[in-house]
Amino acid sequence: MTILLRVNLTTGKIEKENLAAWQQRYIGGLGVNTKLALTLIPPGCSPLSAANVLLAGPGSLSGTHLPTACRTEMTAKSPLSGRFGSANSGHKWGLQLRRAGYGYLAVEGQAARPQVLYIDDGEVILEDATPLWGQDTWFTVDWIREHKGKDFEVACIGPAGENLVAFACILNNHHAAWGRTGLGAVMGSKNLKAIAVRGKGKINIARPEAFPGIKKEAFQKIRQEVSFGMTRKYGSMVVSSPINKMGGLPGRNYTRGSLPSWEETRGRRVFRERYKLKSLGCFSCPIACKYLSGAAEGPWQGYTAVGPEVTHVLEFGARLDLQSIPEILKCVEICNRLGLDVISAAAAIAFLIECGANGLLSVADTGFLPRWGNLEGMQRMLQLIARREGSGALLAGGVKKAAAQIPGSEDFALHIKGVELSCRDPRAKCDTWALGYLTNTRGGDHLRVRSPVELLSAGLLSSDKEELGVAQERIVRLDMPPALKNKIFGSPPAHIYIPQMLKYAEDLLTIINSTGFCIRTPVLHSLGPDFFAQALNIVTGSDFTAESLLASAAQIWALQHRFNRQEGETRDEYRFPARFYREPLPRNGGEPHPPLSPENVQKVLEAYFAIRDGDGE
Repeated sequence: MTILLRVNLTTGKIEKENLAAWQQRYIGGLGVNTKLALTLIPPGCSPLSAANVLLAGPGSLSGTHLPTACRTEMTAKSPLSGRFGSANSGHKWGLQLRRAGYGYLAVEGQAARPQVLYIDDGEVILEDATPLWGQDTWFTVDWIREHKGKDFEVACIGPAGENLVAFACILNNHHAAWGRTGLGAVMGSKNLKAIAVRGKGKINIARPEAFPGIKKEAFQKIRQEVSFGMTRKYGSMVVSSPINKMGGLPGRNYTRGSLPSWEETRGRRVFRERYKLKSLGCFSCPIACKYLSGAAEGPWQGYTAVGPEVTHVLEFGARLDLQSIPEILKCVEICNRLGLDVISAAAAIAFLIECGANGLLSVADTGFLPRWGNLEGMQRMLQLIARREGSGALLAGGVKKAAAQIPGSEDFALHIKGVELSCRDPRAKCDTWALGYLTNTRGGDHLRVRSPVELLSAGLLSSDKEELGVAQERIVRLDMPPALKNKIFGSPPAHIYIPQMLKYAEDLLTIINSTGFCIRTPVLHSLGPDFFAQALNIVTGSDFTAESLLASAAQIWALQHRFNRQEGETRDEYRFPARFYREPLPRNGGEPHPPLSPENVQKVLEAYFAIRDGDGE
């Protein structure tokens, strides 16, 4: 599955290219997308111009029935950061693209009027989408399935993408999304309402006789991983309570590390006991970490929704201080319908609230200002942002651009390299995961660096070393080249050396996002480069080793970094927002976390850069 389908919306031209020669160097998915972005997107072009290219790359193992292998990477120049933009989503969209005969898709140019791109097995059709323009994503998905076929998988935008909101997302059917970096605005700028795909072909396996063995091994390792049961039980909500306990919540725009009554209202146990109805899973996934949730009593009785992800709870529940899971789910539903990235939308609203609370904006200036914990205000603001109306127009470019218009508001615009910060406060623990916000090639995000021995309850031994946190026997079993184990953990294992783990974790997640696997904890902790090398060799006929696969991942990261350097990025931008260096972080039941030390952060970064540069990147 190495065929690239190129669709030019300006000319209507449709071409096919074979990218088989790239398989060994760029793995698939994110890796091939990265190379295509550097090849097809002209340096310096506007992200909202016809010159930008929207790329879709299912992972090279997606759709093979290996566990969790169903994910697709979408990539373009980001309207939010002006740099490398990419997002990942699961379910069956990528599977259907591969079954239609295509491993990759490049959408170029700019249509004169709204279009839907249909990829139906060997048939590629552009149809007028004027009747769908202005409609929300759920309406669009339902209309396509009703009029074109219920088995179509649909990637589409809502009003936010049409109105070129810089953090508009692309919805993956009803409840999943390519969320970060504003790719929905890229679709909107191209007048592309949706990409609907279905296919009936077969995904070929190069060595079918060896496939059952690698499949069995993967399922066994995932199910036997110690985090499997907890992840299946709580999904990503498993970390909601630990982050509160450590005082690392992004409470009220990163001014409170823990919140009163968090466990009783937004913790993982109350979610499971009061709202979880049943488990849901993506294609070929034994974890089933998604949920149908609903309220059996109270003002939300009868309301049901898919979710929540912990990100939803941390953003709307902590950053904006909404007090209940149904309120959070309702805001997420609105974001999905309008086509807004949950993280950036919540960050934008939090920025506006702080500006108002500190006297930098008034209702007379904006027409409306929301308040912490007020659901009605949040709902109204989401509509205003998506439609670029009133105070929403101020926020539609993201918090970095909004802060440039309001003198004195920079402290409230919490972003890294133009992308709104997410998930947890680094002052609570400046570990591998937290420092990954800085080195992430797509900006201030928490999902491109995750340690395979991550343990939130473990502490720091120094600015560049974490406590080991796991038994030495687990390190011995860990799927990681022995030389790297010694560099990261010492011999015998005694600590985690953050700069080396930071690079390794980036490379590992690059492999995962290039193969199409999920990064949920049971996968992250149990499968490593040796497994992925074997799986790739069996499925694609390549000849990877663990070491050569890691080298390919490092090359992919280097290409992303090159893309960003072409667009003006410098190492001076690898810094947290000023608030984290100046203000302590209050938390319940303990002394406040102190501000970060700029010197300590820089020391770790310099060691990390030396490792990257020493590897030839």
